[in-house]
Amino acid sequence: MAIKAAEFDGHQWRSALPQVAALIGDEAFFITRIGDLWRTAGKDQGFTERLVLDQTEPEIAPRVLSELDALSLFADKTLVELRLSKTTLDKSLREAVDQWMQNPPEDKRLLISGPKLTKTETSASWYQTLDRSTGVVDAASIPSYQFGQWLERELKSHQIMMDAEAKSAVQVHTEGNLLAAGQVIERLKLIQPDLIQGPVLSLEEVLDVLTQSARHTIYDLVDLALKADLVALNRMTDLLKAEGVEAMTALWAISRELDLLLQIRYRMDQGEPVNQAISSLRIWRSREGLVRGAVNRLSLIQLRKLLTLCHDADRTIKGATQEPAWSILKDILLPLKLQKQPFLI
Repeated sequence: MAIKAAEFDGHQWRSALPQVAALIGDEAFFITRIGDLWRTAGKDQGFTERLVLDQTEPEIAPRVLSELDALSLFADKTLVELRLSKTTLDKSLREAVDQWMQNPPEDKRLLISGPKLTKTETSASWYQTLDRSTGVVDAASIPSYQFGQWLERELKSHQIMMDAEAKSAVQVHTEGNLLAAGQVIERLKLIQPDLIQGPVLSLEEVLDVLTQSARHTIYDLVDLALKADLVALNRMTDLLKAEGVEAMTALWAISRELDLLLQIRYRMDQGEPVNQAISSLRIWRSREGLVRGAVNRLSLIQLRKLLTLCHDADRTIKGATQEPAWSILKDILLPLKLQKQPFLI
């Protein structure tokens, strides 16, 4: 039986990742959060390589089968992500996934992620096998009346306490959007030492965070990249570095933004109107214009290349000093200002 994403904390994966898991649903926050838990658990267990496969790729079924049979170079273990963009698999891809599940390679772990599937697909053998083994995490959106319970769990997991009025302010400010609320919590964690005077955050303290424009955060950095404001972007990276923000924290936000842009760009390329694509991923209303401009500038190929850069940067930053680390991030952010044209990486 599928595990509800709102109740999933990843402890099941900490000692040993399942050979195949599925993360299925339309809530971007859960897709992002639980995907991160899977990748982190994999790294901790020695899976040093990562490969992302997309359902939209030509000949995707043969590609999945080739990875099933391929030997990892230098005995490296690999995390393989198969990202679905449709609500069903075609026959060849379904058969490829079935073959993987029947004989999973010891040096690879597979995560299948994507939107809510059709009833026909959830009746397929690959899904049923995973469902019976609790290998499916249900990332469906939660109803609005459950937002308060979700927020309580999130705050507790981050050891943040708020009074009732402060919690209500977060819900109103984010319009019940989990991804936006998660970003507010991350922002609180970043600036908590400067603002929090007591053990419980008051309404005034939370409003200060929600409305504050003077404080520079990684979310401002991402927004400037989407605005294609080169001068301000350079200034912001310098300010964040001066404030001691970790480059890995900024990379975390950049990677998530690029992943969302990739999902929207793909839907657009499939003929879905841009506003509908943005709405389906529940982008924060105040950011819709920025996101719309970015996906109109950047192609699917460009976004995939930028995500590959993020993966490379993740490994590089861990061994870099502070100065090179922020230079790497600039190399990722600056292409976001390009008009829609090929760029080489």
